[in-house]
Amino acid sequence: MPDVQTDELGSFHIEVALGDTLLFKKSDYSPQYIVVQTYVSQSVYMQPVIQLNQVTIKDVSKKQEINDALNDYKKKGQFYSLNPSVGSVLTSPISGLYDLFGKAPAQARKFRQYTQQELERIEINKRYNKPLVKQITKMPDEDLDSFMLSFTPNIEDIRVWSDYDIIDYIKRSYAYFVKNKESLKVEKLY
Repeated sequence: MPDVQTDELGSFHIEVALGDTLLFKKSDYSPQYIVVQTYVSQSVYMQPVIQLNQVTIKDVSKKQEINDALNDYKKKGQFYSLNPSVGSVLTSPISGLYDLFGKAPAQARKFRQYTQQELERIEINKRYNKPLVKQITKMPDEDLDSFMLSFTPNIEDIRVWSDYDIIDYIKRSYAYFVKNKESLKVEKLY
């Protein structure tokens, strides 16, 4: 079937048979398919296609956020090294003394220490968490927080323990918790 162009008002005439399908298409519009059911004039309304701008989503881990913050400290020139040495004082006395005793470098070191603790806590929580403890112990919710505060393993143990070791630790700790529940009460802070 030949292509047909519209006049200045958008009207056109085409010879078709009943049951034929007409395809209307224009760039930036959705194509329209119309099945001819009568020989009466019809209007066709084209729907514009909505183009969205490209969106890029990046997953940034907690460790990457922390490293970015430490790099911001370095870019601002607030410290040369997080671990200043006596050698840095000898090679560049003013910068070395500033790195050792300056307020901003001290804040950067405190921030690094805090972030190290935060990363360790996240690493622990990946393997020792409420759903796991609850599944193993069937403990009521009101005791769960107290148990977890009292028996959270340290980072060195978590790094070397297998899943079996963690489950065994939870079971042994829970048995101790049940026997000594009253002496292990943790006060809630308001």
